[in-house]
Amino acid sequence: MAGRLAHKVAIITGASRGLGAWCAEGFGAEGAAVVIAARSKGEEPHTLAHTAGRVEAAGGVAFPVICDVADPASIQAMVDAVLDRFGRVDILMTNAVYYAPGSFSTISAEDWERQFRVNVHGVFHAIRAVLPSMIQNRSGNIITVSSVAAERISHYGATKRAVAGMTVGFAEEQRENGIAVNALRPVAAIRTPGWEESRPAEVLQTRAHRVSPPDSYVEAAVLLAMRTSAECTGQALTDAEVINRFGAPESLGHFKAMNAPVWSEGL
Repeated sequence: MAGRLAHKVAIITGASRGLGAWCAEGFGAEGAAVVIAARSKGEEPHTLAHTAGRVEAAGGVAFPVICDVADPASIQAMVDAVLDRFGRVDILMTNAVYYAPGSFSTISAEDWERQFRVNVHGVFHAIRAVLPSMIQNRSGNIITVSSVAAERISHYGATKRAVAGMTVGFAEEQRENGIAVNALRPVAAIRTPGWEESRPAEVLQTRAHRVSPPDSYVEAAVLLAMRTSAECTGQALTDAEVINRFGAPESLGHFKAMNAPVWSEGL
């Protein structure tokens, strides 16, 4: 039986590990050809080759490409390689992110600059690079990645607020071209290598009851990648909200059971 993303070509940036790798595997399981974009080949076990193997084992086609989203030329070269290989781009998920330590008053200038180059400018240039193909085909789906940090005061949150505004702007401009642009964020923390590396051990222990498995986030990414601009665009949704709105009737109960209580609060 064909998957829900059969015959689609999807680019996921930052896909060598963490949520990007999980979403790549999930998209592959739904029949997509998945472009695994990351700034290096990575180190075991978080490598482009490892993620590619997961995608192929799930039933998808994997196309690993080295791409540094802090460099617009690298982004364009990656998209050009995708178009040469597949002739189109149907889905873009801008998952790559850089998190720097410190506060507004203490973050280094270098980290401040790189955080915006990756988290904001990288998203902008990736979207701009795929738009010509999507506009030509009069269809496309772009998913930016948001965070609860966008609602809080932090330098990282500032980058996520910028992405939120960009998401709405692109959505309004591209609605008439049939391109959906939405933001997705997890309700609760998801234990990824990046999440663990950026937090001290005591924080990991005290927040353990709020940490979710990646399953509901991956399902929400698949569901959001299926939307047309007529169905949903310019929205910022959590994984719980996406599943509640677009999932099968039994999905909400299934994912509610595997997540912490905070996951379904407010639905």
